[in-house]
Amino acid sequence: MRLVEFESLDINKLDDILAKLCSMVKKGQADNPKKYGMVAAAVVTPKGRVVSKLNYAKGSKRVHAERAAIEEYNTYHGKVPTGSIIVTTLSPCNESMADRYGDSCTDLINKLGIKTVYCGYSDPSQDNEHHDYKEVFTKNKQLKALCKQYADTFLRNDNEEDTISSSVN
Repeated sequence: MRLVEFESLDINKLDDILAKLCSMVKKGQADNPKKYGMVAAAVVTPKGRVVSKLNYAKGSKRVHAERAAIEEYNTYHGKVPTGSIIVTTLSPCNESMADRYGDSCTDLINKLGIKTVYCGYSDPSQDNEHHDYKEVFTKNKQLKALCKQYADTFLRNDNEEDTISSSVN
């Protein structure tokens, strides 16, 4: 992938990466479900380098997939280049989480100056008002359904609870 492709966001290539991330989640669950989570993310550079990681346990906390991919990139390749994007199976978190290692993924992405995040599914439990990047969601129905299926294993459905509360009141 070259910078020109980033400008037009080659959706097919991004969906290919998203599909590989979904495969990582499946493999992580098969290999060690206590260690690996249900979210995967990748840093994709303008020159086409892809570094991906799964959400994983670190002591009593979890390292979210976006942080894991960024840290992996930094360890092996240095600073994430300008123009890079994040591809993730679930939109980045930005609210307080007691079990998360480090800042929110949104704060980390904002600090790096990343301008585009390509997502498989939008996290309905997070309020994404303070991100400085553009979120682009897959239009591939199969990928979206798979990413939602993974997310549903740990997300509570806020919309369903709101409906129940409204009908009780």
